[in-house]
Amino acid sequence: MSTPDPTTWTVHLAKQRPGMAVLILLAIFFGLFAVYAIGRHWVFVVLAAVLLIGAVAEFLFPVTYRLDEQGASSRHFGSWRVLPWTQVRRVYLFPNGIKLSPLPARGWAEAYRGVTLRMADRDAVLARVRAWLEAAGVSPRIIEE
Repeated sequence: MSTPDPTTWTVHLAKQRPGMAVLILLAIFFGLFAVYAIGRHWVFVVLAAVLLIGAVAEFLFPVTYRLDEQGASSRHFGSWRVLPWTQVRRVYLFPNGIKLSPLPARGWAEAYRGVTLRMADRDAVLARVRAWLEAAGVSPRIIEE
């Protein structure tokens, strides 16, 4: 069996939804203004900025996804997640993406584990994911959401 070719693509959600990006940036600005008005110290403003931007970084900044022999990965400003193919236990299919999970059952930790792949053509990426899983000898449960 041959190994599939590595695949890389980038998704920038803020570019796809500029109106929402403006609303988020305004909310961050007013949030930072409120923090400064209450605390009157720049340390609090910087801390709040890091927390607020970190919370929406996946939306504001481009996310690069990669499928290769190491596994599935997503990388964006301040974050890098990799899930080796041999650790994939469940595959969740959503209209605009695929979530690869290392957990054998759904639970509260699901939101914090795994790699979510966003893309325009879900079926093409799903075919690549299946090829990599097959090459790794893994047969996870596939769940349509």
